[in-house]
Amino acid sequence: MKALLLVMGMIGTGKTTVAHALARELEMALISSDPLRKELAGLDPYEKREEEFDKGLYSPEMTELVYTTMVERARNALKQGKGVILDATFSQKRWRDMARKMAKELGAPCLLVITTAPPEVVKERLDKRKREEVVSDGRWEIYLKHRERFQEPQDEGPMVVLDTRESLNSLVKTVKEVLNGL
Repeated sequence: MKALLLVMGMIGTGKTTVAHALARELEMALISSDPLRKELAGLDPYEKREEEFDKGLYSPEMTELVYTTMVERARNALKQGKGVILDATFSQKRWRDMARKMAKELGAPCLLVITTAPPEVVKERLDKRKREEVVSDGRWEIYLKHRERFQEPQDEGPMVVLDTRESLNSLVKTVKEVLNGL
């Protein structure tokens, strides 16, 4: 299905897990911000970068480049008739607007898939990441700062909110049902 899904939410809420499951189930292209950020910086995706909030690899300039590149890559895939999933926090409305505008220009429906989890679950997940080989550099202290700036979507078109404590199969089924209704 030619559509754009923005799998978004706070750090540690399960975006990437949901995005990968949806990409497999829906046979859509997947573009994730974490590996893309490291690709653009010429880094190995698994290289840990524990930088301060809004600094270095996570500076506003680099973040802008990541979102612009994600949207351009999604544009190319949609032009080829492919469905695309963008996996990123999309914490700022302007980045969601940029993606939705591009999808509209190409006649593709856009669905916001918002992942949520209570802070104690997020903390547990972020603590677990420290012991695993993952691409994300998200940490609890970054989550706390990120939460202060996160712009919750409101009246931005079709969206579905997922509590990622539920089973992955259930979450995928919910998204498929909403997507089929667009």
